[in-house]
Amino acid sequence: MDPIRTRERILNGPILKTMVLLAWPVMVTSALQALYNLVDAFWLGRLGTAALAAPGMAWPILFFFMSFAGGFQAAGSTFVAQHFGAGDRRGAEESAGQLLGFLGLLSVVLAALGYSLAPTVLRLIRAPAEVFPYALTYLRIECLGLPIMFIAQAFGGFMVGLGQTRFLMYISASSLLLNGVLDPLFIFGWGPFPAWGVAGAAWATVLSRAAVALVGLFILFSGKRGLRLSVRDLWPRLSRILPILRVGLPNVLDQASTSFGFVVMMGLVAGFGTSVVAAYTVGNRIINLINVVSWGAGTALVAMIGQNLGAERYERAAQVARRGIAATFLALVGLYGVTLLLRRPLFALFVADPAVIAEGVWYIAIFGISIPFFGLFDASAAVFRGSGHTVPPMIMAIVRLWGLRVFLAWLFGYQLGFGTTGMWVGMTLSNVLAGIAIVLWLKRGTWKRRVVRPLTHAPAP
Repeated sequence: MDPIRTRERILNGPILKTMVLLAWPVMVTSALQALYNLVDAFWLGRLGTAALAAPGMAWPILFFFMSFAGGFQAAGSTFVAQHFGAGDRRGAEESAGQLLGFLGLLSVVLAALGYSLAPTVLRLIRAPAEVFPYALTYLRIECLGLPIMFIAQAFGGFMVGLGQTRFLMYISASSLLLNGVLDPLFIFGWGPFPAWGVAGAAWATVLSRAAVALVGLFILFSGKRGLRLSVRDLWPRLSRILPILRVGLPNVLDQASTSFGFVVMMGLVAGFGTSVVAAYTVGNRIINLINVVSWGAGTALVAMIGQNLGAERYERAAQVARRGIAATFLALVGLYGVTLLLRRPLFALFVADPAVIAEGVWYIAIFGISIPFFGLFDASAAVFRGSGHTVPPMIMAIVRLWGLRVFLAWLFGYQLGFGTTGMWVGMTLSNVLAGIAIVLWLKRGTWKRRVVRPLTHAPAP
């Protein structure tokens, strides 16, 4: 569906049906990503437990760097959505260009920092000796690919703001398919391809993202999907970039604090040994299959809230928020029940070590309880972000990870001596309490004000 028809549906169509139409492509893409991660774990698991645990050790650090892309991507979605909802196409194009140029510069700096600091950070989070060399290789290659990933993320954010989630699904699915093909070739070698092991998994990811980045740049500069950028749009202008930074920086702090919390959590997990790290890594990838509902719903809510507020449809925006959050919670309750029943055979598909399977099954049983409450948290945060009010989700993200998850996991797991069970319980409580708290904050209604003002008063695109 083209951007103009999508805008009409967002502003006037049935709420839940429109939300599903926007969300299902994101869910499919996220599910494919989660499935790919499981396939990645399957192939690396053939190399041994240490190789399997390597991406899990590296991921929280990568997530910290990626939080900059994700935070500003969300700001890009907000500005494009609100400008487009207000009928200001040129404002959407200028915002997109400013953000793309800024992220290009930022990504180069972060790539250099990540590559040079990788050994130090891995030692700080207590990477087991047998995992360290694999994790270092994986992390450094991924850091080299950060500029590619930032461009791909920015493009995805602009498409979300336009409501073009189905088109984004096609692009992302093609990238994941390429990743899945390259993975075993690069890991084990075949024909002209050498056997690169863990490094092969990382290079496969970087190359598949490069395909998205190249296609994205072509789409943005050719005007094929609602936006036509020019080179001059990339040149920084304070009047355009400062509003984006004001909205984007709280998003970055939100995601950066979350990712750094995950780094610390990985340090706590690593304290219990390689088997627990492997169980935590595979368990999170299984849980990510459920969380596709949260991500899809959140993406749809950003577009719908942003465009309705841009068009000054405030009461409809409130209805979108209420119905979207409730539907997300109920869907996740059902999916958790299914996963609880299937958790043992799911784990056995990807790892053969009995100790890893036993710990992973227990992890899913305990932490999975909190998944519907994470849905509450994620959907409510998406409403705030779609409106451009990014400080509340930032505050709640910091509280969820630092005030609750890290502290409770350390308290129950180490200080009170309950081991991994205590750690999983502490993680569960963090999602439950934070999910309830952010819903209560949302009910205050302070988010019902748009933050973007149209630059023109042109008719709707």
